[in-house]
Amino acid sequence: MKLITATLFTMTALLSMPTNAGILDQLAQATEPAKVQTQQAQSNDLVGAVMSQLGLSQTQAEGGLGSILSLAQSTLGSSDFSSISDSIPGIDGLLSAAPELDSDSGMSGLLSKAGDLGQSLQGGAMVYDAFEKLGISKELAAPMVDIVKSYLDTNGSAGTSNLLMKGLNSIL
Repeated sequence: MKLITATLFTMTALLSMPTNAGILDQLAQATEPAKVQTQQAQSNDLVGAVMSQLGLSQTQAEGGLGSILSLAQSTLGSSDFSSISDSIPGIDGLLSAAPELDSDSGMSGLLSKAGDLGQSLQGGAMVYDAFEKLGISKELAAPMVDIVKSYLDTNGSAGTSNLLMKGLNSIL
């Protein structure tokens, strides 16, 4: 009986206390870092797969992935690319890790001067130039694409990996 009385008293006291939306806001904010950490962990899964399977440093893996994803983004446009970006947490960080390239140098610079045919090949050349700048062999582009495709097959929505391949046709 004392237990029931104590429980009722506690519940009555809790229910009669004024509610504070600030506490609820704080609880919601407390879960946000966990969500960001989960997204970073998933992005790190992709980066980690590239690092371990291709023997690259984190900087090389992130820059290489960023270069490949930048090509897909520019080829597909924002509406098609959104499926890919929704499937890869932390994609903005990867895109920003792609090295800046001088448009007048490297293979992409030469192709930019070659007219329409050059422009159609320029996106792939930019990936190869970025790989060179990062110290990555251009022969690792196809295996890196395969890793991203496999990641999207597992973590993306239906058809996402096909969109990636469509966006990367200039280097495949």
